[in-house]
Amino acid sequence: MPGEHVLSEMAEQPAVLAALTARRAELHRTVAAALPQPVRGVLLLARGSSDNVAVHARYLLELATGRPAALLAPSLVTRYRRVPDVRDHLVVALSQSGRTPEIVDVARDLAERGAVVVAVTNDAESPLAQVAAVTLAVGTGTEVAVPATKTVTGQLALVVVLAEAVAALAEGGRPGQDVGDTPLDRWTGGSAAWERLAEVAAGTLADERGLADAVELLVPRPTGIHLARGLTYAAALEGALKCKETSRRIHEGYSSADFLHGPLTVASDHVAVVAYGAAGPVLDDVAQTVRAAVELGSPVIGVGPADLYRGVPGAVGLTVPQGLGEALAVLPLVIRGQQLAVRTTLALGMDPDRPAGLNKVTATH
Repeated sequence: MPGEHVLSEMAEQPAVLAALTARRAELHRTVAAALPQPVRGVLLLARGSSDNVAVHARYLLELATGRPAALLAPSLVTRYRRVPDVRDHLVVALSQSGRTPEIVDVARDLAERGAVVVAVTNDAESPLAQVAAVTLAVGTGTEVAVPATKTVTGQLALVVVLAEAVAALAEGGRPGQDVGDTPLDRWTGGSAAWERLAEVAAGTLADERGLADAVELLVPRPTGIHLARGLTYAAALEGALKCKETSRRIHEGYSSADFLHGPLTVASDHVAVVAYGAAGPVLDDVAQTVRAAVELGSPVIGVGPADLYRGVPGAVGLTVPQGLGEALAVLPLVIRGQQLAVRTTLALGMDPDRPAGLNKVTATH
């Protein structure tokens, strides 16, 4: 049956997140014990959906350390043969399979140059894990469908755990001690939010209100724009990627602020806007950008609080359970993006398990 694998794997996400929550304190200690003292800089290394997770990690690690975090350009190492000075740097290498050749090769080169490499992957025995000082593994078993779902939300949870450990050390904690409260609790919701995470994921999957209307809005339109900002930005990037790779339509993810700097002009009745948000400092920014797109004719799907689309004629709302801080709320928003992608693809008569031209592991070098 078309989509049977991806739908089954999406349904596993609450259990995956519950298992990671149970390991959170242990993972904090593992990360803290391996971090360089002090951390001179933070670099992130990824491709595909893992690149979207890396964007989330960048925001969180900058919050945690008060220092810039950057996405590394793998081709500068593999093609231009320029390996940066990374002594005492934290390098976060992300790959669901742990088998993308360039991610493994670059991580190995950076480790040899003095970086502490943390692998964020599904497979603790993968080649990437073998070259890392620390491996944070989702450990959810083989993912069969080409579009990554449970491994993406698992990675998102793990980079929050990583940032919590880094934040605790930045505040004067000692390697190996329990992290306890950290400055990131303001943005995650703390331990109470972690305890609700699996429940919120399950509630999101079970609540199909509005999905049929959202799909009806997307099917006749060849283009979609996905908007978010700040700690929910990764949801827009990942939602756009999932819709693009499964439905073979043009979907692009933007920061709502960047969208105003030129791309806004593409808004029209032929271009749907999917806006993602959670309660926090940037929710109103996203809502204002939505209204600017509506003025040019774009129909709207709002994923999150009604404040995103209140007063917008014909807007379709897809709510998510509340109670998580922005840093964790991005996970149910990503699940909503998965639902939109899979349902739209099925409505178009295609199989989201096997998108044309794609393989589970893309062997870039």
